[in-house]
Amino acid sequence: MDITLKEAARIAQCETAGDENFVLRQLCALDEPTEDGICYLTNLEKPEVLQNLKAGCVILPLEAKGQDLPFKGNILYAKNPEWAFILLLKYVDSLRVKYTPGIHPTAVVSPTANIGANVSIGAYSVVEEDAVIGENTVIYPQCYIGKNVKIGKNCLIYPQVVIREDCVLKDFVILQAGAKIGSDGFGFSFHEGRHQKIPQIGNVIIESDVEIQSNTCIDRAKISSTVIGANTKIDNLVQVGHNVKVGMSSIMCAQVGVAGTTDIGNGVVLAGQVGLAGHMKIGDRAQVGAQSGVMNSIPAGQTYFGYPAMPQKEAFRQLAILRKLPEMYKEIKEFKKQLSQTKKLSLLGKIKKLAGK
Repeated sequence: MDITLKEAARIAQCETAGDENFVLRQLCALDEPTEDGICYLTNLEKPEVLQNLKAGCVILPLEAKGQDLPFKGNILYAKNPEWAFILLLKYVDSLRVKYTPGIHPTAVVSPTANIGANVSIGAYSVVEEDAVIGENTVIYPQCYIGKNVKIGKNCLIYPQVVIREDCVLKDFVILQAGAKIGSDGFGFSFHEGRHQKIPQIGNVIIESDVEIQSNTCIDRAKISSTVIGANTKIDNLVQVGHNVKVGMSSIMCAQVGVAGTTDIGNGVVLAGQVGLAGHMKIGDRAQVGAQSGVMNSIPAGQTYFGYPAMPQKEAFRQLAILRKLPEMYKEIKEFKKQLSQTKKLSLLGKIKKLAGK
């Protein structure tokens, strides 16, 4: 990246301590430092990691100022060292050329599609009738954009993404490779001895600043819309069923499954492999631990865990008891043995046993 320490401090919103003209050429990890690189340490709980650190610069928390530390090289002081490093990552990422505006000769674009300024459409991608693609949006190779799809500005649609008819993406949406938006919801009615398909005539609306990772599926609604709220981030291999509503700034980690018509609030965190039954409400800021199975609604601000999911403290208490079951079983088995022996004794023998003789 070739920037001076002074320039790095400006970008990362830090205070400097060292040679402001020192040139930093790369970002590096604390455990893989380079002499012209910059890394960061989030806290000073283990200052010994700075011993013999051969990095060009390290970002430290503000409370490190004035402390006698084993690292004597260039330092940037930040209120939040991790965020300061992220700002540098954003700077480096902005320098990379990601695409060239224009439509590749092998792309198939309907003449009725509305393509904004500086849009890039990659090789073998298809854009169907009446689709709208906003300015500066990038559609990588081998993508399918269905009829009447609306895509906002500055979106990134990576290879082999499918966005089916009538779906809507607002601005600054990122869809990683293989994401599928607007597939039919899993709706069937058992009638006259057969599973009969229920038409899924709704759509999917993805609000601004949403990122959806690879091979995740967001099903279209039976009627109305499946909605993903602004700034929500969805990991790989997540399934979101039809008519689900997800609020703002929520997180769904890998392999989460959400059954249809579930209402997920703002700021909700669903850890890996969480399963949600349908027709329930998850309150704002609720958190659900990994591999939990949620069968009922969760109040706002609560942390749940387990199968079936329950308040985390209760779940942990039950787990602690479960760990003691083998020992408890041995004690019960021994007690039953003693009880059986006692039943066989005469009255005098029982009295003696009770007396400990």
